Amino acid sequence: MGFSKEWDELYRNNRHMSIWPWSQLVSLCLRHTPLASCDGEFRVLEVGCGAGANLPFFQTYTDKVSALDGSEHIVTLLKNRFSEFADNIKVADFTKLIPFESKFNLIVDRGASVHNDTASIEAYLDLAYKQLEEGGHLIITDWFSTKHGYFELGIPQEKDSYTRSGYDSGPFSGVGNVHFFDRELIVNLTQKFGLVHLEHSITHVDGIEQQGAAWSLVLQK
Repeated sequence: MGFSKEWDELYRNNRHMSIWPWSQLVSLCLRHTPLASCDGEFRVLEVGCGAGANLPFFQTYTDKVSALDGSEHIVTLLKNRFSEFADNIKVADFTKLIPFESKFNLIVDRGASVHNDTASIEAYLDLAYKQLEEGGHLIITDWFSTKHGYFELGIPQEKDSYTRSGYDSGPFSGVGNVHFFDRELIVNLTQKFGLVHLEHSITHVDGIEQQGAAWSLVLQK
């Protein structure tokens, strides 16, 4: 499937331009990987990095930071903002190609692969596994759960009921495809990894009828 034109359009319209590191991601990185005590040779890759909210967090611990996004527009902005490692920020569809020769100690996916269908996510996980050093980690947050209140409100793909679209209001309006997961699917997709941590969170926000629900996971090669 690859990167959606919808997300490129959102970035060009200055939407979803998060600038602060995501707390859940920070917590999982510091609790489950050697990032905080690395020797400077620790290599980190963020796939689907968006506006680069998490990149300054990684820079706190290592100067071996790389990033991918499918939007040429957002990558151009990031190269200007992070000129010190601009050569390591690239335009790519990470479900088809991770264009780096070096392997990584940590690959991070904060709500990026969740906007693909099941087959594309499976292909991405295979690529990520190959790109990790032995013992390296893949951390994924915000894989939406089938318990999410918007799961039943989306239009399922004909041969992939986990992938939904057609949202004209709410948090998934204008983002194209949205993938939802249950535990069985996660275990099947990640079976070549060691499953270090799996967390399911349900949130209820006052004034919003539909509950939120998402998975976070830490995988190790």
